[in-house]
Amino acid sequence: ESLIPEYRLLDVGAYATVSKSLDRLTLNGGLRYDHRHLNYHSRNFNGVTGSIGAVWNASEHLNARLNVARGFRAPNMSELGSYGVHEGTQHFEIGNPDLKPEYSWQADLGVDFTSKYVSAQVALFANRIENYIFAQRIDRVEEEGYRTYEYTQGDARLLGFETGVDFHTIHSLHFQNTFSFVDAQQLHADADAKYLPMTPAPRWTSELKYELSHHGHKTLNNAYVALGLECNLAQDHYYKVDDTETRTPSYTLLSLSAG
Repeated sequence: ESLIPEYRLLDVGAYATVSKSLDRLTLNGGLRYDHRHLNYHSRNFNGVTGSIGAVWNASEHLNARLNVARGFRAPNMSELGSYGVHEGTQHFEIGNPDLKPEYSWQADLGVDFTSKYVSAQVALFANRIENYIFAQRIDRVEEEGYRTYEYTQGDARLLGFETGVDFHTIHSLHFQNTFSFVDAQQLHADADAKYLPMTPAPRWTSELKYELSHHGHKTLNNAYVALGLECNLAQDHYYKVDDTETRTPSYTLLSLSAG
């Protein structure tokens, strides 16, 4: 059984970048062209993308950065031509040969702080995607015992942030914490289809790490022990159409490692 048909693929691209430093400010930009040809249904995809950004070195310890970009992604062969059971997901997947390429506008804003005892970062992003591709469950049985999913697309909006802080007041001891959140919605959709599938839940991770290498042990160079915590919050924002997804309750993982 073949999940996707045989095909020939040609990718061609060209890009140029430029950067300019002005004292504490660094400016950068880029422009790119991509072309993809697939002999499957004789599909051709073309995309012009670019980005412009700046990094401001406010001080020895503080940096701020801003970036705006236009993105492009052509559909792959699985999304276009799948027909069969995907053994990794246990889903019967059906491709859509009429899919359009994805285009996006994204803005990123980030701030980094680094000192002798503390390092901290925060990054925010906003992303608007045209023709976002995803798989939705359909009420049809192609093969007994497997749920059927078909690739479709719609306009989407993603907002989120990630923040982290690392305390290392003692040279050999690190206490690192990160938190991430993303809100991913399909625009112009009914309530059951409002949220995009496969959206990760808000997550907090924490690690207490002790490095033995700082004590001059030649035989234990780079050795460490660590205690970790990963807390995944409940995910109430899920794609409800035809029971594609269900609510995910919160859960916490504890780990102990050495290496």
